[in-house]
Amino acid sequence: MKRKKNVFLIILLILILLLVVMLVIRGVVGSNHKGDKGGLISKAENSSLIAENSRLKRENDTGESHSDSSQLWNKRKDQQLTEFINGWAPTMGQSYVKYDGVNDIKTKPGMLYPSELKNTTVNGSEASIGWAPSGKGSYDYNVVALYNYDKPGNVAGHITYAFAFHDGSPVALVDQSTNGVPDWTPTKNEGQVQNVGVN
Repeated sequence: MKRKKNVFLIILLILILLLVVMLVIRGVVGSNHKGDKGGLISKAENSSLIAENSRLKRENDTGESHSDSSQLWNKRKDQQLTEFINGWAPTMGQSYVKYDGVNDIKTKPGMLYPSELKNTTVNGSEASIGWAPSGKGSYDYNVVALYNYDKPGNVAGHITYAFAFHDGSPVALVDQSTNGVPDWTPTKNEGQVQNVGVN
């Protein structure tokens, strides 16, 4: 009888510990990334991006594609990402400018992308990052799409997303630097990551 009670208490303790860990993780994911209102990206925004990212990553992983499966990126995937951004951004009160493949995007602090990607860092490292429209290039991070939102007002605030492939896997990077060397970090918005893998 005493042994059953001890097993029950151990199981209960493990469940409580798991619950606490899940709550901490949810709090970190929902509160680590700055949004356009000078505060944190909302949990609704994060959840939307996570859901869309998961859906598209599953499609990419299972090869559910009507195009050449060897292509990491193509016009159809680019269009799907554009449709997602154009639907998602207004819900956040934002409007993103997409790199058109010809004219650099200029961020509010003055960076020109993709031309100046080589002057940035990824997670504070010297990893190479550059424009590679097919997703297959010679960079550590091969960027296939760029979107920029400049925050209103006199502040040099912006949110710039670089959708890329790193070692053949999709990654969505975000930069919100206002001074110094811009540093791309993986977004906590999993929906954005998933959209790199759209089929």
